[in-house]
Amino acid sequence: MRGSSQGSESGDPSQQDSARPPQGREFRGLTLSPFQVTAVEAIEEGADVLVSAPTGAGKTLVAEFAILDAVKRGKRCIYTAPIKALSNQKFHDFQADPDIDVGLMTGDVTIRPQAQVLVMTTEILRNAILEGSDTLHGVEFVVFDEVHFMDDRERGTVWEESLIFAPSEVRFISLSATIPNLDEFGAWLAEVRDRPVAVVREERRPVPLEHVLYF
Repeated sequence: MRGSSQGSESGDPSQQDSARPPQGREFRGLTLSPFQVTAVEAIEEGADVLVSAPTGAGKTLVAEFAILDAVKRGKRCIYTAPIKALSNQKFHDFQADPDIDVGLMTGDVTIRPQAQVLVMTTEILRNAILEGSDTLHGVEFVVFDEVHFMDDRERGTVWEESLIFAPSEVRFISLSATIPNLDEFGAWLAEVRDRPVAVVREERRPVPLEHVLYF
Protein backbone atom coordinates (compact mmCIF):
# COMPACT_ATOMS: atom_id res chain seq x y z
CA MET A 1 0.00 0.00 0.00
CA ARG A 2 1.39 3.44 -0.85
CA GLY A 3 0.40 6.73 0.76
CA SER A 4 0.02 9.85 -1.31
CA SER A 5 -1.47 13.22 -0.55
CA GLN A 6 -3.05 13.11 -4.00
CA GLY A 7 -5.52 10.48 -2.79
CA SER A 8 -7.70 13.08 -1.09
CA GLU A 9 -8.89 14.37 -4.45
CA SER A 10 -10.18 10.97 -5.49
CA GLY A 11 -12.24 10.51 -2.33
CA ASP A 12 -9.98 7.78 -0.96
CA PRO A 13 -10.68 7.66 2.83
CA SER A 14 -7.11 6.50 3.47
CA GLN A 15 -5.76 9.92 2.44
CA GLN A 16 -7.26 13.22 3.55
CA ASP A 17 -5.78 16.70 3.24
CA SER A 18 -6.96 19.66 5.26
CA ALA A 19 -6.33 21.87 2.21
CA ARG A 20 -9.71 20.64 0.94
CA PRO A 21 -12.09 22.84 2.98
CA PRO A 22 -14.88 20.64 4.42
CA GLN A 23 -18.18 21.89 5.74
CA GLY A 24 -17.92 23.68 9.07
CA ARG A 25 -19.31 21.98 12.16
CA GLU A 26 -19.19 22.42 15.91
CA PHE A 27 -18.15 20.21 18.79
CA ARG A 28 -18.64 21.17 22.43
CA GLY A 29 -19.48 24.72 21.44
CA LEU A 30 -16.32 25.13 19.37
CA THR A 31 -16.23 25.64 15.62
CA LEU A 32 -13.90 22.97 14.27
CA SER A 33 -11.09 23.92 11.93
CA PRO A 34 -10.98 22.27 8.49
CA PHE A 35 -8.44 19.59 9.47
CA GLN A 36 -10.49 18.69 12.56
CA VAL A 37 -13.64 18.34 10.46
CA THR A 38 -11.78 16.14 7.98
CA ALA A 39 -10.57 13.90 10.82
CA VAL A 40 -13.91 13.52 12.62
CA GLU A 41 -15.71 12.78 9.34
CA ALA A 42 -13.17 10.05 8.61
CA ILE A 43 -13.84 8.59 12.09
CA GLU A 44 -17.58 8.61 11.38
CA GLU A 45 -16.91 6.78 8.11
CA GLY A 46 -15.10 3.96 9.97
CA ALA A 47 -11.47 4.79 9.18
CA ASP A 48 -8.57 4.97 11.57
CA VAL A 49 -7.03 8.44 11.72
CA LEU A 50 -3.45 9.73 11.70
CA VAL A 51 -3.29 13.46 12.46
CA SER A 52 -0.16 15.59 12.15
CA ALA A 53 -0.64 19.18 13.31
CA PRO A 54 1.48 21.79 15.09
CA THR A 55 1.37 22.05 18.86
CA GLY A 56 -1.65 24.07 19.91
CA ALA A 57 -3.61 23.44 16.70
CA GLY A 58 -6.20 21.32 18.51
CA LYS A 59 -5.49 17.78 17.36
CA THR A 60 -6.46 16.40 20.79
CA LEU A 61 -10.03 17.53 20.07
CA VAL A 62 -10.18 14.85 17.38
CA ALA A 63 -9.44 12.20 20.00
CA GLU A 64 -12.04 13.65 22.36
CA PHE A 65 -14.65 13.46 19.61
CA ALA A 66 -13.94 9.75 19.05
CA ILE A 67 -13.95 9.05 22.78
CA LEU A 68 -17.28 10.76 23.45
CA ASP A 69 -18.83 9.08 20.42
CA ALA A 70 -17.75 5.67 21.70
CA VAL A 71 -18.84 6.39 25.28
CA LYS A 72 -22.33 7.34 24.12
CA ARG A 73 -22.60 3.94 22.41
CA GLY A 74 -21.45 2.07 25.52
CA LYS A 75 -17.96 1.32 24.20
CA ARG A 76 -14.65 1.75 25.99
CA CYS A 77 -11.55 3.73 24.98
CA ILE A 78 -7.89 3.77 25.92
CA TYR A 79 -5.79 6.95 25.81
CA THR A 80 -2.04 6.38 25.82
CA ALA A 81 0.84 8.78 26.35
CA PRO A 82 4.58 8.03 26.18
CA ILE A 83 5.44 9.12 29.73
CA LYS A 84 3.73 8.93 33.11
CA ALA A 85 3.58 12.70 33.58
CA LEU A 86 1.52 13.12 30.39
CA SER A 87 -0.73 10.21 31.37
CA ASN A 88 -1.35 11.75 34.79
CA GLN A 89 -2.15 15.12 33.21
CA LYS A 90 -4.61 13.61 30.75
CA PHE A 91 -6.27 11.65 33.57
CA HIS A 92 -6.86 14.88 35.50
CA ASP A 93 -8.17 16.58 32.33
CA PHE A 94 -10.73 13.82 31.80
CA GLN A 95 -11.69 13.86 35.48
CA ALA A 96 -13.01 17.37 34.96
CA ASP A 97 -15.43 16.10 32.29
CA PRO A 98 -18.72 14.91 33.84
CA ASP A 99 -19.52 12.88 30.70
CA ILE A 100 -16.45 10.64 31.05
CA ASP A 101 -15.87 7.78 33.50
CA VAL A 102 -12.07 7.70 33.60
CA GLY A 103 -9.39 5.44 35.10
CA LEU A 104 -5.59 5.44 35.16
CA MET A 105 -2.87 2.79 34.77
CA THR A 106 0.79 3.83 34.78
CA GLY A 107 2.56 0.97 36.54
CA ASP A 108 2.97 3.08 39.69
CA VAL A 109 -0.71 3.93 40.06
CA THR A 110 -3.90 2.07 39.16
CA ILE A 111 -7.23 3.89 39.56
CA ARG A 112 -10.55 2.44 38.35
CA PRO A 113 -9.08 -0.02 35.80
CA GLN A 114 -12.58 -0.97 34.61
CA ALA A 115 -13.53 2.62 33.74
CA GLN A 116 -15.03 3.36 30.35
CA VAL A 117 -12.07 5.58 29.42
CA LEU A 118 -8.70 4.32 30.61
CA VAL A 119 -5.56 6.47 30.48
CA MET A 120 -2.27 4.57 30.48
CA THR A 121 1.32 4.60 29.33
CA THR A 122 2.03 2.86 26.04
CA GLU A 123 4.12 0.21 27.82
CA ILE A 124 1.09 -0.80 29.88
CA LEU A 125 -0.99 -1.08 26.71
CA ARG A 126 1.64 -3.21 24.96
CA ASN A 127 1.81 -5.58 27.94
CA ALA A 128 -1.98 -5.86 28.07
CA ILE A 129 -2.09 -6.71 24.35
CA LEU A 130 0.62 -9.37 24.53
CA GLU A 131 -0.92 -10.92 27.66
CA GLY A 132 -4.44 -10.97 26.21
CA SER A 133 -5.65 -8.94 29.19
CA ASP A 134 -9.34 -8.20 29.84
CA THR A 135 -8.31 -4.54 29.86
CA LEU A 136 -9.01 -4.49 26.11
CA HIS A 137 -12.50 -5.97 26.43
CA GLY A 138 -15.05 -3.70 24.75
CA VAL A 139 -12.44 -1.17 23.60
CA GLU A 140 -13.30 0.54 20.31
CA PHE A 141 -10.69 3.31 20.15
CA VAL A 142 -7.08 3.51 21.26
CA VAL A 143 -5.58 6.99 21.12
CA PHE A 144 -1.83 7.17 20.53
CA ASP A 145 -0.72 10.61 21.64
CA GLU A 146 2.77 11.63 20.46
CA VAL A 147 2.86 8.64 18.09
CA HIS A 148 6.16 9.89 16.63
CA PHE A 149 7.78 8.24 19.66
CA MET A 150 7.82 5.13 17.45
CA ASP A 151 11.02 6.64 16.05
CA ASP A 152 12.65 6.48 19.50
CA ARG A 153 15.65 4.13 19.32
CA GLU A 154 15.12 2.60 22.77
CA ARG A 155 11.34 2.57 23.20
CA GLY A 156 9.95 2.71 19.67
CA THR A 157 9.32 -1.04 19.55
CA VAL A 158 6.66 -0.60 22.25
CA TRP A 159 4.57 1.56 19.91
CA GLU A 160 5.26 -0.71 16.94
CA GLU A 161 4.27 -3.91 18.77
CA SER A 162 1.12 -2.27 20.13
CA LEU A 163 -0.03 -1.26 16.66
CA ILE A 164 0.81 -4.62 15.08
CA PHE A 165 -0.60 -6.97 17.73
CA ALA A 166 -3.68 -5.08 18.98
CA PRO A 167 -6.97 -6.92 18.34
CA SER A 168 -8.29 -6.31 14.83
CA GLU A 169 -11.52 -4.69 16.08
CA VAL A 170 -9.60 -1.92 17.86
CA ARG A 171 -9.42 1.37 15.95
CA PHE A 172 -6.51 3.78 16.36
CA ILE A 173 -6.52 7.57 16.58
CA SER A 174 -2.85 8.57 16.21
CA LEU A 175 -1.74 12.12 16.98
CA SER A 176 1.58 13.85 16.45
CA ALA A 177 3.10 17.23 15.77
CA THR A 178 6.24 15.92 14.08
CA ILE A 179 6.05 13.18 11.44
CA PRO A 180 8.21 14.03 8.41
CA ASN A 181 7.24 10.89 6.43
CA LEU A 182 3.52 11.17 7.21
CA ASP A 183 2.13 9.49 4.09
CA GLU A 184 4.58 6.60 4.33
CA PHE A 185 3.70 6.06 7.98
CA GLY A 186 -0.02 6.20 7.20
CA ALA A 187 0.38 3.59 4.47
CA TRP A 188 2.21 1.31 6.92
CA LEU A 189 -0.58 1.73 9.49
CA ALA A 190 -3.19 0.83 6.90
CA GLU A 191 -1.22 -2.28 5.99
CA VAL A 192 -0.62 -3.61 9.50
CA ARG A 193 -4.13 -2.76 10.75
CA ASP A 194 -5.89 -3.87 7.54
CA ARG A 195 -8.21 -0.87 7.75
CA PRO A 196 -8.38 2.46 5.89
CA VAL A 197 -6.31 5.16 7.59
CA ALA A 198 -7.20 8.82 7.00
CA VAL A 199 -3.98 10.82 6.94
CA VAL A 200 -4.77 14.38 8.01
CA ARG A 201 -2.09 17.02 7.70
CA GLU A 202 -2.29 20.56 9.09
CA GLU A 203 0.74 22.80 8.63
CA ARG A 204 -0.66 26.17 9.67
CA ARG A 205 0.58 27.09 13.14
CA PRO A 206 -2.10 28.93 15.17
CA VAL A 207 0.57 30.47 17.42
CA PRO A 208 3.43 31.56 15.12
CA LEU A 209 6.97 30.90 16.27
CA GLU A 210 9.22 33.91 16.64
CA HIS A 211 12.99 33.45 16.60
CA VAL A 212 15.11 36.05 18.34
CA LEU A 213 18.88 36.06 18.76
CA TYR A 214 20.48 38.04 21.59
CA PHE A 215 24.18 38.96 21.78
